[in-house]
Amino acid sequence: MNPTSTIFEIIQPELQRVDEVLAEAAKTDHWLLGVALSHLLPGKGKRIRPSLALLAGKFHNFDDEKIVTIAAAVEMLHTASLVHDDVVDGAEERRGAPTLFTRVGNAVAVLAGDYLFAKSAAYAASTNNLDVIARFADTVMTMCQGQIDEANRAPDVHLSLTRESYFRTIYSKTASLFVLACESGAILSGAPQSTVDALRDYGRDLGLAFQVIDDILDFVGDEQVLGKPVGSDLRHGVVTLPLIYLREEVPLATFRAAFESDDHGEDVVARVLDLLHQSNAIERSYEEARRLATRAMEHLDGLPSNGPHEALRELARYVVERTW
Repeated sequence: MNPTSTIFEIIQPELQRVDEVLAEAAKTDHWLLGVALSHLLPGKGKRIRPSLALLAGKFHNFDDEKIVTIAAAVEMLHTASLVHDDVVDGAEERRGAPTLFTRVGNAVAVLAGDYLFAKSAAYAASTNNLDVIARFADTVMTMCQGQIDEANRAPDVHLSLTRESYFRTIYSKTASLFVLACESGAILSGAPQSTVDALRDYGRDLGLAFQVIDDILDFVGDEQVLGKPVGSDLRHGVVTLPLIYLREEVPLATFRAAFESDDHGEDVVARVLDLLHQSNAIERSYEEARRLATRAMEHLDGLPSNGPHEALRELARYVVERTW
């Protein structure tokens, strides 16, 4: 059972409607595009991002049609970004299932991702709220910049990446979409600016905590649960917070030696995992994620104590305790 199903019990009818919108969005007369979209939508994810939009909209005047629409748009945008990420990374599996490009090829997968980007933008535009549309466009640009930054790093980035650069990247790639969901739901409900700001800040810190946990699980998670091999980020040359903390803890010569390989092969993964298990890097990363989740909850302190409020707090606790 997905633990988020109980957290999101208060918005189950609206989440069901989001799934219906996503299923409808997958329908197209083009046979190959239809095959691609049916593989992607509505999908089997945690639905955290659309749920954030729905919960944020519950603090004021919930506009069912518009907030369900933006929740679906956010999920489509997230899905489109995953399609492109898989192509860039050459990832053959996601959550234990073949990725789209392994089924239809790189070209069709990229174009299907582009179609989803456009479709999500069309849904955002249909809210007829210029503030939400502008935030949606800004988020797409931010996400792309984060992906470009990560793809353009030097081969020896493990020796130089700072915490500040890491957090800028994960804000761009992950947390910015959490912010979009929270802000859009609040704006479309007609919430006052103080509520919009509080939910924006909650989304930012929750999104950062979420990605830190993802990066931890890449090293210590269960491969069967994650649906990918341990150390996948390392194999793709992606440096995350546990590695930054590891570099601070061990002698630089030891750290350098662990990465001595022609192709970031299995020997590198094995050596780095061994060093991680002997260090405090993983626990320090968990501490950082818990700090961010706590800060996220603190942003909610001035909001009404109601069902959505408690669901958001419970979600922050779940994010740092999850195993997938």
